Amino acid sequence: DGSRLVPALQSQDRLGAIKELVDRLYGRRKVVDSLKFLQTILDREDQMSTVLGRGVALPHARCRSVAQPGVALGISQTGIAFPPDAEPVHVICMVAVPDAAPVPYLSVLSNLALLFKNSDVRAGLMACDTSMSMYQFMTKHLAQIRKMSAPHSVL
Repeated sequence: DGSRLVPALQSQDRLGAIKELVDRLYGRRKVVDSLKFLQTILDREDQMSTVLGRGVALPHARCRSVAQPGVALGISQTGIAFPPDAEPVHVICMVAVPDAAPVPYLSVLSNLALLFKNSDVRAGLMACDTSMSMYQFMTKHLAQIRKMSAPHSVL
């Protein structure tokens, strides 16, 4: 379902956008302690930016406050500042993984990074105007990536 996909983030800043996505994960019971998970994500961002470039950020955390692996994805047409990077971020893809999960965490991150390197994928995602169209778009493109890696679905 597309409940963790946000075609138009309401927030204009990094903190608000990250919180919107954490709330989506919490609402779908992927995260059991939203404040702790939010703090873990922000601490990681403060240590090292998760901006991939090309207007994409991939905030992620593996921690105890996550019950099930999950992804939340948000789009900002205007762009959001993600200091210290100068380029505004338009696509934010948040990955949550439980501490003890067997999910190949680094593989999931690298596959998402590979997916977002493709300019057609970024443009197609930006053109989605509903959660369901985002879900269908991402499902189609992730299927191609999954063929090259582990068959875990986090969307």
